[in-house]
Amino acid sequence: MKDLLSLKKASMKMLVIMGLYIVIFSMTDSLVFVSSMIILVATLMIMNTFAFDELSKWDYYALSLPVTKKQIVLSKYLLTFFFDVIGIIISLVLNIVKQKLNTDAIVSICVLSALALIMASIMLPLIYKLGTQKARIWIILIFLIPAAGIALIGTMGIDPLAAIATIGDSAVELLVYLSLPVAILIFIGSFFLSCHIFKNKEI
Repeated sequence: MKDLLSLKKASMKMLVIMGLYIVIFSMTDSLVFVSSMIILVATLMIMNTFAFDELSKWDYYALSLPVTKKQIVLSKYLLTFFFDVIGIIISLVLNIVKQKLNTDAIVSICVLSALALIMASIMLPLIYKLGTQKARIWIILIFLIPAAGIALIGTMGIDPLAAIATIGDSAVELLVYLSLPVAILIFIGSFFLSCHIFKNKEI
């Protein structure tokens, strides 16, 4: 509840920005881009709550309450998962309104949701370990290096998509359908890692 209240002002600004993007791209066929933006932005909004906590020294106060460190971490993960689900629902509604909700759209939304959860699974333990400011740098590096690697491979005349195609359609399809369950398992593992980090952290 505290995190939802602290995000109230930031959420309104984010909703306005997302609304503008939805209006602009809904006029085209770029619903995949809109869905990815909605899901990723919604899921990664949890970073703002950590920034607010650090500014207000929330953890010092929270640990004086009858709650455990595990419960404090759990609240962050539940809120992250809640935002991810909200992003999925908005994306589904948008596709229904545009009458483009089909199997491909649902699969794309599930894959995007899985990517968002995996990003959050990497991001949350880093924040607990390093703090918001230092974690931002590492998060950028972690996601920038693979992107740069793919771009570098492309400049060498190697097509990454062609390489993926050699795996076989059935294998790729299996990976796509397993992406969300695997992402949820990684998310759960990340929760226990964050609990371990926060438990051993001196506050």
